[in-house]
Amino acid sequence: MGLTPMARLGQALRKAGSEILRRNGIHGNWIDVGAHSGETTLQQARNNPGLRVFAIEPNLRAAAKLMGQASNYLVVPMAVAERDGFADFYLNEFDAASSLLPLNDEGVRSWEGAKVLKVASVVTVPTMRLDTFMDLAGIERVDFLKIDAQGMDLSVVKSTGHRLRDIKMIVLEVWLTPKPLYQGVPSKAEVVAYLNEHGFSLTGAETQTEGLEENLTFVRR
Repeated sequence: MGLTPMARLGQALRKAGSEILRRNGIHGNWIDVGAHSGETTLQQARNNPGLRVFAIEPNLRAAAKLMGQASNYLVVPMAVAERDGFADFYLNEFDAASSLLPLNDEGVRSWEGAKVLKVASVVTVPTMRLDTFMDLAGIERVDFLKIDAQGMDLSVVKSTGHRLRDIKMIVLEVWLTPKPLYQGVPSKAEVVAYLNEHGFSLTGAETQTEGLEENLTFVRR
């Protein structure tokens, strides 16, 4: 679960033919929803001072460890959801599996690797729609949106509302089996259909988690 570090991100950018790669480094605004320990974006921020990364992570302990790592790496300790307010957050003993969604017992039983997953506690976290966040933060355009929200990825996309038109590239996860790990997870077909309808093309797919999940790359047409 979660994107493989730098190699996968670099591959996705190359496949997309992204214009954000310039001679003097990467520029623009990135949003990392479910930043965890910064595996995907922190080193990119360190290497590219012209890049501004908003790292959104609802697990306060994980978020605190990211703070102060780079001046252009801005950590926001909250969750992204379709409603501004508060929500239960299921902290897992394997913290990368923590989610706003409860575990699906059938999904846990059907995957051998899920034996390590157990909810340690349920805490209340602040939630904000991504369009609300972009408006309040004064973000006019997002060059790259990475989502690893443990079953909430499509909800994060939907929370952009009309601001989805201001996002150029999205990488997110989908679950491939009929018994997903979390309750209420949408299918790959639902995710692809929604983004196609809103002006994005699927440009890459890579399996992970023993073939149970895929990372999908979408670029605005």
